[in-house]
Amino acid sequence: MRQQPSEHTGRPQFPGRLLAAIDGLQALLWGIWTLAVATTAYISWHADMLAQRPLNLLGLVVHCGVAGVVGLVVLTLLEMWLRPWLFAR
Repeated sequence: MRQQPSEHTGRPQFPGRLLAAIDGLQALLWGIWTLAVATTAYISWHADMLAQRPLNLLGLVVHCGVAGVVGLVVLTLLEMWLRPWLFAR
């Protein structure tokens, strides 16, 4: 059984304005997430430079990884709270 490409796009069908608002919100949340991870990297680097220690790359990766994962969980919860119709089946 073959499906026609126009039958299923994988995305819910919304009017143009609502779709633009959804994409705008998603872009804003991803921008905040990126800024949070970059800020974590800067704070970790700055702490090493102030203490006159060599750059701790492993610590930097761990801090950014934790901030990224926590940020993704928070992003998902925010999207579920703001747009529950996208997660309902």
